[in-house]
Amino acid sequence: MNKIICYTHRLPEGRQQELSFMELLLNDNWAGGRLEYPEDIFSLIGDKNKKLSAKQDYEFLLRAAKKYPVTAIGCRRDAGTDEPEDAWEDFRTDCYITGKYQQELLDTGYFNPVIETLLENAARLSDQEAAVLWLEKMISRSAEYYEIDDNTAPVLIYLGADTCFNTLNHFSLELKKAFLCLRQQTEVFDAVKEGHQALTKYIGQHFKAIIGIQTYLFSIKLQDGTTNLHDLISGAKYNMILDHPAWMKEHICNGPIDYYLLIHDRNYISFADRYYENIKGCLYVPPAGTLPAGLPEKLYDITFIGSYRDYRERLATLYTYDRKHRHFAGRYIGVMKKHPDYTAEQAFGEVLSQYGLKPERSAFLDLFYEMRQCCFCIMLYYREKVVRTLLEAGLEIHVYSESWQHSPFADFPNLICHPELQITESLQVMQQSRISLNIMSWHKDGLTERILNAMLCQSVMVSDRSTALEEQFTDGRDLVLFSLAHLEELPLMIKGLLKDENKLEEISRNGYEKARREHLWLHRARQLLNIWDKM
Repeated sequence: MNKIICYTHRLPEGRQQELSFMELLLNDNWAGGRLEYPEDIFSLIGDKNKKLSAKQDYEFLLRAAKKYPVTAIGCRRDAGTDEPEDAWEDFRTDCYITGKYQQELLDTGYFNPVIETLLENAARLSDQEAAVLWLEKMISRSAEYYEIDDNTAPVLIYLGADTCFNTLNHFSLELKKAFLCLRQQTEVFDAVKEGHQALTKYIGQHFKAIIGIQTYLFSIKLQDGTTNLHDLISGAKYNMILDHPAWMKEHICNGPIDYYLLIHDRNYISFADRYYENIKGCLYVPPAGTLPAGLPEKLYDITFIGSYRDYRERLATLYTYDRKHRHFAGRYIGVMKKHPDYTAEQAFGEVLSQYGLKPERSAFLDLFYEMRQCCFCIMLYYREKVVRTLLEAGLEIHVYSESWQHSPFADFPNLICHPELQITESLQVMQQSRISLNIMSWHKDGLTERILNAMLCQSVMVSDRSTALEEQFTDGRDLVLFSLAHLEELPLMIKGLLKDENKLEEISRNGYEKARREHLWLHRARQLLNIWDKM
């Protein structure tokens, strides 16, 4: 269907009449019956405006009529279909619509008559002064007007460089598809294809929200070196951070005014809330999983989808620090190595105590950022240690990056190296895996897409512990968790799983159902829409 149909008792049953936009704008009774729309209408104009408490169908019809022709078809009045009226809410909506389409009313000479009618309606309300003030705000398009209007504006989603095996862009596109399923209009900006300068085309435009996945676009300044580009684009800005927020210090500190972080680790939320005073808020919105195509066919016992990087190279970088900072870094790494359950900032705080240091907030953040190589180093150390522990126990592991050929155990016959994968290819490998191994990048209260993807691929996820995993899933039922502090237990744990096919099937089934019910991109998009509805 390529048109809109309004079923109405205003016409004799069966009679049809083509309606112009102005006929609809001047008479809301045409929206009093059942409405039919083309299937793609929501991708073009979004859903009904939930910021309005009255006449949502009518306001939606007006937006739709800007895209498609409208036909009225006469039908019998259904008993009990008229909704009770709320004069104040009806008036509020009428004022908003008048403000939105005032140019059309001016062009056709109807603006003054409509305003006169609204003023007459205002005089009949209990608070005429408040009603007139509301009308003035809608006509002048004040902040109250845009609070309503921006609710049906598009969500702008950023694409960036093909980094992390295109994972970040995959997230953006999955989020776009999810928003479209929820009747939310979306627009995508590809920073690589269009270039950063093309962002200036959005200056002065309004969006429901602007979302990037670990993007640096939000820190772009104009040529004056002071004005943030995004402060000239209306709509809250959301950056989904997949690492510790300290590692993006410069870009977060130079972000726009209306700036939020979407974070997958609740420890990181506490950190960002404390050390980034410029951000408007942090939300716990971890990345979601992606349902794979096809059915699982198990070919491998254990797979690990992640690259190898030598922690020794990071140690060499630390040796270039001055003596004072080099000693500090050594202690910091020592604490994390001894206490692998500590968060990075918890271990950092212990080292500060050892030195008797109590830096102010900004000094803490600066020094913590300067010592980030220590965190990268210990992450890589434990990644290597976990894999080595399993290999030395005789377990075969399939890894997916040529970088593993440069690891200290590259000559182990039970280390099977494959080429690196794009994220969609990794889903197929997970479907072929009885066990998918995960080693957190020191996210001690985090939830990542790799964990969810493995579950959705019906592979048993085996991961080191995090508080979020322990709270949101059941160890031994939905997934299997191990402790970095007791890696000696891991080989026996995995060998026991591989010997019990029924247990593997049970855990993979439970994990799949849990992730499918709660952790798809559709759930994340719905979570964001609910947040925006309450703002």
